Amino acid sequence: MKKVDHEKTNSNPLIIPVFIMNSGCPHRCIFCNQKITAGKFPLKIKKDFFYSEVKSYLAWNKDKSRKVEIAFYGGSFTGVAPAYQEELLSWAYSFIQKGLVNSIRISTRPDYITESNLPILKKYGITTVEIGAQSFIDEVLQVAQRGHDADATVKAMIILKDHGFQTGLHLMAGLPKDTKEGFIYSLEKTIELKPDTVRIHPVIVFSGTALAEELRKGEYKPMELSDAIELCKLAWEKLSAAGIRVIRIGVQLTPEMEKDGAVLAGPVHPALGSLVLSSIFYDRTIKLLDKVTPDTSELRFSLSERDMSNFRGLNNMNISAIKKLYPRTNIIVESNIGQRRGVISVTTDSNKSFTLKIPGII
Repeated sequence: MKKVDHEKTNSNPLIIPVFIMNSGCPHRCIFCNQKITAGKFPLKIKKDFFYSEVKSYLAWNKDKSRKVEIAFYGGSFTGVAPAYQEELLSWAYSFIQKGLVNSIRISTRPDYITESNLPILKKYGITTVEIGAQSFIDEVLQVAQRGHDADATVKAMIILKDHGFQTGLHLMAGLPKDTKEGFIYSLEKTIELKPDTVRIHPVIVFSGTALAEELRKGEYKPMELSDAIELCKLAWEKLSAAGIRVIRIGVQLTPEMEKDGAVLAGPVHPALGSLVLSSIFYDRTIKLLDKVTPDTSELRFSLSERDMSNFRGLNNMNISAIKKLYPRTNIIVESNIGQRRGVISVTTDSNKSFTLKIPGII
């Protein structure tokens, strides 16, 4: 049997994002400022710009075995005029025909998924549709000025699954009127719907939004970074245990977000996902060490190379915490080229070995 080098395989596709800048959106949600979150994209995508974007990603990609996907984000794709949809999809589909791209995904509003707007998606081979659910509590959706209720997401997911699409849901933590219990309820409803993937974005207050005005008036209190990490960790644990992949935690920082005055408040961090995963790795490592006595003279940890930074934590904070629990123990951390991601192995000085797998790490 051929041995697979897990360090040289990457099951995550290369995503080529194309932001359509609120196209198809009937109004602006309370938290949205696409000019800050999307960055350089124009209000209307032209063919030359689209081809330049895609080709630059393809040229940058060194792993030719990795699947490539063009993703239309930033608006409500199925709300865009059909002619513009066809234009964008035909450009993307041309790269599939050339064998340079494997698939296309879109994001849209749940109330903009109907039986009538699916044929065009089928025509151009769309594989995945992501739905901006944000919450499953109607009051939270109303205050966020989403313009739809939670049932719209349920109906959209049923339609998409009936037509064979892979599905993704986008959830937000820390919306006005939401609570920890409310967010957990949204997670439970998400698990019931069984999407293939989920993205989780803690709310950030951007300038030029209705939420910024609520912040100014003292009517909205943003989450602290520590609270965002705990909520996102809780989400990861629940969703992963249900077999649902979390493919993104936190927003991708853009140069516009780094400008003075762009971000007014909220748990913004360049590596929020890593902070969450580091916390998960630490919790699971402590659970693994429950089987090891404090007088052990050596602990030798083995992990996938791609898990090393999450295991160690920011500035080696996880290793420092483990050393406080085992002050007289020699701590060794090694990467293992044959070890799967998410697997933590530890061997003691007496050659006792223990292993633990973290769900959702692939």
